[in-house]
Amino acid sequence: MEDRYRDTPYGGYFKSKAEMQLARMLERNRVRYLYEHPIAVIDNGKTKVWYPDYTLPEYGMIIEYFGVHGDEYYCRQANHKREVYAANGIEGLFLTSDCFKGDWPGRIMGQINTILERRLEDFRKVYRR
Repeated sequence: MEDRYRDTPYGGYFKSKAEMQLARMLERNRVRYLYEHPIAVIDNGKTKVWYPDYTLPEYGMIIEYFGVHGDEYYCRQANHKREVYAANGIEGLFLTSDCFKGDWPGRIMGQINTILERRLEDFRKVYRR
């Protein structure tokens, strides 16, 4: 198979070049991830199992890559996913191909850092010694 479909650390192959690039970036930054690891969500009152592209277990967040452009149905589904994740208290990064320009690794790691810093600030507001 082509390099863009290289083996994931957990068996199987990445579905796109962007997913493979993201995995390599996470690995370089020593961010542990689970690829397409199942999580339960409540969607329209029903429990469902979804498989986000990346789960970052040590950070309690996910990363989803939405790689299809110009498809109205796909766009609606992507927006629905964002809404369901938010309603279930699941934080994450939601990336498109536009995110992979310039210093994209720095921006993505910065976004992860921003989420973690905000959580720490929220904690400090509640827990003051």
